[in-house]
Amino acid sequence: MTARGRRHALFAVVTVAMVLAVLALGSLPHPTRVELTRASGAPPDAGRARARITTTTTSAPPATTIGPGVHEVGRLGLPPGVYVAVGDLCSWERRGPAGEVLAADTGSGQVLVEGPPTDTTFSSAPGCGRWRVLDEHGAGRRPSFGPGTFAVGAQVAPGRWRSDGGDLCYWERLRGLTGGLEEIVASAGVPGPVDVEVATTDVAFSSFGCGTWRQVG
Repeated sequence: MTARGRRHALFAVVTVAMVLAVLALGSLPHPTRVELTRASGAPPDAGRARARITTTTTSAPPATTIGPGVHEVGRLGLPPGVYVAVGDLCSWERRGPAGEVLAADTGSGQVLVEGPPTDTTFSSAPGCGRWRVLDEHGAGRRPSFGPGTFAVGAQVAPGRWRSDGGDLCYWERLRGLTGGLEEIVASAGVPGPVDVEVATTDVAFSSFGCGTWRQVG
């Protein structure tokens, strides 16, 4: 055999050996594929599928601003707290677990309502506009205020307040904001003007038909 023939024969042997090695390597299991199968006992794409499902089933955060209608109270609905709205003839209603009416009222001006965590639903009429959490509604002490309910301390300073008129001024000092009659500390309906001493222990002060209140002491 010539030198050229020997080179051809050697090249053929090397080529056959390389082909056999490639075939042997291709038949081995992929290291990553084996690890996923042993770890999860599921197809390789199962982890990615679970991730996609998780990102599409997350719940929306509870709302802190609501409009008219019936709203559930709780973890997936309206968070418990003190809410404020400003409107004309604002009617609202709180209901309990058995559907019973716990409290209801209709007011004008600023309206404050506290919804305890034991409530089931809170209903609001269109006249209320939108409700917001009290802290998000620009709480700050005022030199004067008109009709409605105002938080003592956050919006109205304790002390003596005087109304500037009104044929029949009705006012209430409140120890709570859930709408119960037991929360009324004192109240009166008299011709204006009138002076009222708001105590530091009061939670809120409410009035209508009194005109504008200004602090005088």
